[in-house]
Amino acid sequence: MELIKITALTEQLGISARSLRYYEQSGLLQSVRPEFEKYRFYDAENVERLKQILVLRKMQIPIKDILRIYEDESMSTVVEVFVERIHALEAQEGALAELKRIVSEFLQTMLQNGITKISALPLLYEELEKLPELPPAREPLTLDALSAVSEQLEQMPDPAIVSLPVLHVATSFLRENPQQSDAEGFWRWVQAQQLPFGLPGRHERFEFQTQAGEAAMLRVPEDWADGEFLTQTFPGGLFAAVNVYLDEDLGQRFRALLRSFDGNQYYEVDYTHSGALRHPALLENLISPDERRELVCLLVPVKKRRANPALFDAPREVAPGDISLAELEAQNPVLWTVEVPMAALTPVNNPHLHILESGEAEYRAWLLRQALDTHTAVTLPFRVDVEFRVQGQSGKSEAESSIFCSYGADTGYNTGSAIGVGGFGVNTGNSATQREEGISFHQPIFRDCFTFPGRGRFSVGETQRVSWIVGSRYLAVLINDEIRYCGSDFPYMSVDWQGETPQTILIGTHAPLGADGNETIYFRAVRISQLARAQKNRIKEGELTMVTKQSNNIIPVIHRLVTDEKGENYWFNGCASYVMECLGEKDLDYQFFAGLTGDVFVQHYSRIPYGGDGVSAYRLDAEDHAFFESIFTKCGYASTVVPMEELRKNLQMYLPTLCAYIDRGIPVIANRNEQPMGVFVGYEDYGKTLLYMTANNNEPLRVAAQEAIAGDGVHGGWIFVGDKKESRPLAEIYREALCALPALLSEKGETYAFGA
Repeated sequence: MELIKITALTEQLGISARSLRYYEQSGLLQSVRPEFEKYRFYDAENVERLKQILVLRKMQIPIKDILRIYEDESMSTVVEVFVERIHALEAQEGALAELKRIVSEFLQTMLQNGITKISALPLLYEELEKLPELPPAREPLTLDALSAVSEQLEQMPDPAIVSLPVLHVATSFLRENPQQSDAEGFWRWVQAQQLPFGLPGRHERFEFQTQAGEAAMLRVPEDWADGEFLTQTFPGGLFAAVNVYLDEDLGQRFRALLRSFDGNQYYEVDYTHSGALRHPALLENLISPDERRELVCLLVPVKKRRANPALFDAPREVAPGDISLAELEAQNPVLWTVEVPMAALTPVNNPHLHILESGEAEYRAWLLRQALDTHTAVTLPFRVDVEFRVQGQSGKSEAESSIFCSYGADTGYNTGSAIGVGGFGVNTGNSATQREEGISFHQPIFRDCFTFPGRGRFSVGETQRVSWIVGSRYLAVLINDEIRYCGSDFPYMSVDWQGETPQTILIGTHAPLGADGNETIYFRAVRISQLARAQKNRIKEGELTMVTKQSNNIIPVIHRLVTDEKGENYWFNGCASYVMECLGEKDLDYQFFAGLTGDVFVQHYSRIPYGGDGVSAYRLDAEDHAFFESIFTKCGYASTVVPMEELRKNLQMYLPTLCAYIDRGIPVIANRNEQPMGVFVGYEDYGKTLLYMTANNNEPLRVAAQEAIAGDGVHGGWIFVGDKKESRPLAEIYREALCALPALLSEKGETYAFGA
């Protein structure tokens, strides 16, 4: 018998080993593992079946229908499945034609009426909401065309960007031969070592493919040493993530995910110089909402593109007088402040620096990259305040040199801006031939330059104070507490800062080329403040509040109803105590109700073949609704018994009431015809399916609502326990029950007798 190895088959048909395993688990394929072989092999029959499965999946035939085809193996089943698919496609084609008509008419209406405003789009929404989003129509049927159509039908994924942490992992690569991977042997080894298999979605367990074949890695403790398999560090980083069911074409979804980043302005797939991915695409197990289908997360390495300010609206300058200094500072609350000692400043690229006896830092720079390091790091948003004095030259009252601070170690200069690439400067743009005396700065993250001539001038010979506020809502420059510039709506304010690392603040000066001489700056104080980030209100009021009818719910208390091995075999008492437990009445337990009903005090003697085994059983059989309502009345609660006949007439009226009780966490007692008594503890599909706890079950049964009232008999009904009307002492309730025993023990009817 000719066999083909799994690694060769995956390469030949372009399918992942993970998908092959899924088809095996679904019962569609079978593999063999010859003696002394680590890998699985497939015979010709299973290879042929796999080819058929791949064609059927490209036709978007669901796995459940493919299983039907192979289980039945009759032509009628094949025809039935294909006819169902044709009908689905015809419905799609009809909807697409209607969608095309609506879009065309909308476009024509806009052109005819000269509509150019975005406010016209709701007219289109009203039509589009009537139709589903559907794939394009089919091409002529060939195998190549089928693959092309399948690619077109593949909706472009909308991935999330996740940051995987650095992990210490054990891998399926052999320690003695790191070029060889034994994934199946690795998982057996993991089990033998009693290592946790990794919880789904916790970034602990991954699978991927390399030139060595299928590979795996599992997070292990930091002190875990190499064993039979290689241990290494997974570097983590940014990955694009999209969820995929394994009964889908995994390779197709992978290619679609890569294509989704074509033209993406913010992120790109992270390739190495050799053209390979920075790390092979990963698969991570997830918990599937459909337990019949296996769900995984497909992860592809990506990297952030350089921020492009052209993709955002232009910032807006706040007009003078529209914001005061007090308002500006109130909008930028300070978390902490560092007063930088002048003696703590250290030179960068050897400028002149001398600390005077007065405590001032005498500073002079000749080169563009000469600065002073404050050794204080902040993240966005931040504020820097600098007090300084410029030693003026004879006959001059204005300084030629700029004063700047730089956010980060990059103190390079941009031609024409006269400040560092990460810098903020005042009195910039000066030269031997012109004096702009401007304010210049580079926007954080985006690093594009803004210059405002004539706003950065300051005087020499006296103490000046410059403040740069780089905030969440405003970017402002102050000179001697006068707002010289204030802007809002900068792109950096709208992007996520979570990935930004703290940057060191540098300060310095620059004398323009051709100036008469390098001015000396005396720094007196440097104050650096970390500002509080303004948290974005991501959720509108009421946006995520449940405003529609719930489709499913279950009460939080789920356990066995009774334990008949302990003698708790009177069903009503178990149901009543269950309800009271959910209402917080812990004292009103099974034994309490067994006494209150008389079941543990009175023997029921039947005059017919069989009439139950206790008082409560007889009352149920006799449809004595008043008895059960009186039991809850004695406990201080209102209650209502709805007979089975009434339920059958008005089920749609009582189902919402039952669902409302479940939503409040209160079960509903049910006496079903010739079925063990129990309680409804949940519902699904808006009440079409009820969750029923009965007998000795640890989990509720699923019962169709119509089935819950089915049968020819008239016995049975639902008991709704309502609000608490009064709080009654337990001693009083017990005393009443004991005083009622003489009458109960002497009660005699046509079909029963209680007591002797």
